[in-house]
Amino acid sequence: MIKNLIFEIAGVVVNYDPQQYLYRKFNDPELEQLLYSAIFGSKEWELLYTGQITRALAERRMLEAAGDCRYEAQMVLDDWRELMTTRLDTVELITALRAAGYHIYYLTNLSEDVFDLFVHRRRFMQLFEGGIASFAVKTKKPDAAIFDLLLKQYNLIPEESAFIDVDRDSIATAQALGLTAIPFKGAMDLQKMLAFLGLTVPAKLRHAPRVKTSFFRRRRRKKLVSKMSDLAEKPIREDPLSPVVSYDQETEEEEDNSEI
Repeated sequence: MIKNLIFEIAGVVVNYDPQQYLYRKFNDPELEQLLYSAIFGSKEWELLYTGQITRALAERRMLEAAGDCRYEAQMVLDDWRELMTTRLDTVELITALRAAGYHIYYLTNLSEDVFDLFVHRRRFMQLFEGGIASFAVKTKKPDAAIFDLLLKQYNLIPEESAFIDVDRDSIATAQALGLTAIPFKGAMDLQKMLAFLGLTVPAKLRHAPRVKTSFFRRRRRKKLVSKMSDLAEKPIREDPLSPVVSYDQETEEEEDNSEI
């Protein structure tokens, strides 16, 4: 029986997709690849995870690696944190799980400054009973050592614990250690998996994304409105519909400002 739920934060509780962020910011494949390699895919980024380098030194080296694209690299370093908006549906699910009596922990690869940002500005951190961030123990997922530290520190039994992450290697490590490992594809998918495993979960997530009317349905609706307008011999005002995903009318920027 699962009693403990262990969450990675980046990519599960907050959005984290550097490549998508770079695409939205520049829409230039060559530049995006250069900046990804110089920043998010760099050795310095990994050293930040394990607390072995200061942010100032790491960023200086990243700027050097960016070469002629130093200006663009500085733009990324100044505002990349904006990509880490809170996933409201995940937070809602965690809140319900905590209320149902399950023990909630984090096991996350984060640098010290980002972790401090979450602790002081994101209320979802209050949902965790405890956890381990990689910078604090000088090791990171998918190393088995960081999993062992968490299990020992909180006296967790692997067979009574589930681990949720987007990283395949970390999922494999968790499985090898005897935990129930769940690849994260979204809060609704996680909700269904936990229900399948016998956990008490909410029947519906209020903050789950809803896809609005498809393009073809909108086109048919537009034709129908046009015919109705002709029959009535007066214009019918139609509200525009959007095919994008909506989070209860909240944009990602609003999610981030909510400091949930």
